[in-house]
Amino acid sequence: MNQYKDLKKCTACHITLDIKTNFDRKETDQFSFQPVCIECSKSISKKAYRSNLSKQVDYQLQRSHRNMLNEALAQDVEETCPIKLRAMFPYFTDKQVTNMARLNEKVNAANDFLIEEQYLFLNPKERTPEGIEYRADLFDVKSDYDEDEELSIIREEQTDLDNQ
Repeated sequence: MNQYKDLKKCTACHITLDIKTNFDRKETDQFSFQPVCIECSKSISKKAYRSNLSKQVDYQLQRSHRNMLNEALAQDVEETCPIKLRAMFPYFTDKQVTNMARLNEKVNAANDFLIEEQYLFLNPKERTPEGIEYRADLFDVKSDYDEDEELSIIREEQTDLDNQ
């Protein structure tokens, strides 16, 4: 009877083998052995368990990025030519037309960035190590229309109140 004490059946190949030489011990309990033999464990790929919540989150994330990509692709390209903007808005001053042209250029660049980023999120194998081009000429230089005049007045008043 004692000859079967050290034998165990592998759940993968269904062969009865010696426990001590053919089975690894469990990491959590050193007195127990893995259910599959050493040979079968080499060929079995370990797949992590994913809960239904995790699967739903991944699905919704993919869907959200697809929707953002579709919305970005549906956007019309903003006009950046000051001459055409002058014809579209004859009551604007030259400064307003120039500011609108620069702002529209920023909007177009941001939309192009969004399209590329969403596409590469959905197709990660196509992402290059360099990443997406950043238009520093548009976004690093602060223009006069970036500063909100009302906000600057409120800040000045607040500092005056704080100093009193």
